[in-house]
Amino acid sequence: MECVFCSKTTLAAEKFYEDENFVAIYNIRPVVKGHCLVLPKRHIENMLEMNENERKSFISFSNKAVFIALKYAGTKDFDFLLQNGENAGQSIKHLHFHILPRKRNDVLAVNKTEFFQSFAKKENTMDTLKKEELNIIIEELNSITEKHKLQIDTL
Repeated sequence: MECVFCSKTTLAAEKFYEDENFVAIYNIRPVVKGHCLVLPKRHIENMLEMNENERKSFISFSNKAVFIALKYAGTKDFDFLLQNGENAGQSIKHLHFHILPRKRNDVLAVNKTEFFQSFAKKENTMDTLKKEELNIIIEELNSITEKHKLQIDTL
């Protein structure tokens, strides 16, 4: 069975930013507005499997994806989350990082010890976006990317 994140169909529908090593996609079951994922194009399961080129470009790419997600969500605050391995809650065996734009009193507004339990529960119970909803969001993210291209390129 093909990895959902390696599927060209998935990437075509959900992608809003990419470079030679990484792609940023909108989560089809967003826990909060702007919930995006950063993932390597190459299929790897674990952060420790990143090659030197991926490690060198990861922070720069992630900064750009975070910038776009925060503009879309209308906030400056965010969580950047990695669940690496089954015992850490990784549900898809392709390395991916969650960008979670945060606002006061959002659905994840719990104390720190409850955060991961709340995130895991909401991630698995949120409704999947309809194709039309996802298309509108991707259009908005692409528009933000174009509008702020010069600023994004400096990150």
